[in-house]
Amino acid sequence: MSNRALSNPALKDHKTVELNEEWNNFMKRIGEVSNLVKDMASGDKERAEAAKIVADKFLEGKMILDDDIKMVVKEDRTVINENAFKTMGKKDTGEVDKDAWMAEVSKDAEKRALDRKIRLEKADTLKTQAVKAFRREDYDRALSCYNKAIEQVKDNAMLYCDRALTNIKLGNYQKVFSDCEWALRINENSFKARLYRAKAHKELENSDEYEECRRELEEKFPQHDELIKYFLDAKDGYDDA
Repeated sequence: MSNRALSNPALKDHKTVELNEEWNNFMKRIGEVSNLVKDMASGDKERAEAAKIVADKFLEGKMILDDDIKMVVKEDRTVINENAFKTMGKKDTGEVDKDAWMAEVSKDAEKRALDRKIRLEKADTLKTQAVKAFRREDYDRALSCYNKAIEQVKDNAMLYCDRALTNIKLGNYQKVFSDCEWALRINENSFKARLYRAKAHKELENSDEYEECRRELEEKFPQHDELIKYFLDAKDGYDDA
């Protein structure tokens, strides 16, 4: 709504107008994420996890309700608070009080922001420990720290890349692919994810996949040509955690 409309003296309560507009916009967003909600309830673990990450970013702390599906996700993800659906003196329990709804949204967003801040701090501490362990070539310790860091923050592409490199150092080449895939879902332009994936294919002697990955790297990142050659041709990769 324009500033001119909001300044009209006929509107007694600007906050009510803004609330209604926010409510309407929010209800539109519910429809836009309908498919994501269904993915979360699909029973497919990988599909649901990916949908949760995308939905959480897209909604930026807002809640989701899709027909008869309630989405209740632990940690940093969206939680539907049933207090907003109490009858509050209304005959139709499906009628939601806008003020109560928005109050619950605000409360939930504040809690989520605090929880995420705490988990980010934990993940940062764990990453620091992982880097130190990696540099002293204690790769088992580094892997353990990266595992715990990713448990705290699941939408950080660099953490997946760092764990992939650690698994390369440990010779766990098959485990590299999953981390690289997750990193590319979060950041499709991740150079390291493509580089580590190519390295894992080479070490596993998957010649066709390796050649395809290397060709893709050279086409997408010509500026890193020397680094690509050095890393892929090196016996055990390089120290970059």
